[in-house]
Amino acid sequence: MLKLLKESFRITNDCIMLAIPLVLFMWILSFYLGYANKIVDSPQELILAAVTILFMAGATFSGWFYTIKKGIEVSKGVYVLDKDRTKAIVSLFKLMPRGIGRYFLSFIGIFFIFKICGIGLYFLINIIGTNLIGAVYTPEQASTILTSTPQELIEFIGTLSAEQLVKLRLWNLLIFLTTTVFLFALMFWIPEIIYSTPNPFVALFKSIAKIFKRLKKSICLFIILAILNTITSIVSTFALNHPLLYLSIMVLIFYYLIYSVVLIFSFYREEFCETNIINNNGNENEQKA
Repeated sequence: MLKLLKESFRITNDCIMLAIPLVLFMWILSFYLGYANKIVDSPQELILAAVTILFMAGATFSGWFYTIKKGIEVSKGVYVLDKDRTKAIVSLFKLMPRGIGRYFLSFIGIFFIFKICGIGLYFLINIIGTNLIGAVYTPEQASTILTSTPQELIEFIGTLSAEQLVKLRLWNLLIFLTTTVFLFALMFWIPEIIYSTPNPFVALFKSIAKIFKRLKKSICLFIILAILNTITSIVSTFALNHPLLYLSIMVLIFYYLIYSVVLIFSFYREEFCETNIINNNGNENEQKA
């Protein structure tokens, strides 16, 4: 695993330019959301705006994840000159349309399936919590929470009884555990689609099955990602009120995102895929693992 972590750092440094599509997407999305917020004033326009964002996200991520896959292959390739490696990495941007063509519908399916799974998880948490923990608030308190500001909410929590505070902590623990298991189960979903199974529904079940094939290693990988995510979140919290520091943290966040995806893809490739070798002419050869 240590070797994989080091190798993923090297690949991320080689392919750091792949952050550009993400930055452009976030910029375009923020511009569009600001524009839509001003002009959308009917349910039909709201649906149209939502569909537009869905298609934008589907196109961006289908092409971007495909270039991540190819970036790993290029970075692992053998090159005579460094300029050949640089040229191969820069040419990854040309592969985005190919990724969009192959996986656009897959990612549209991912969004819908993820939404359905999220709704199912919400009801599951409510059923388990209601039956095992019980309600934390009275109906009057619940209505107060919905109209409270963050400061008022903090003050309100301070007025809860000891029993209510215990129930609140148990609810938080339940949400944390179920969400963690949910994210762990989806860890290899996108790599499964990109490397093996374009059908998102079938890929979901295949990816979960592969987790159990390498359960100990998968848990170790997930823990590493969770630790990195926690560190990044803590550091970014301190930078919210410092513009220059915040800019640096945004760079760190994008680096973390790319590194996490590279790490997951590299793990999947090493454990479940054929070994791909890229020579310095850009030709791809495959060997059975």
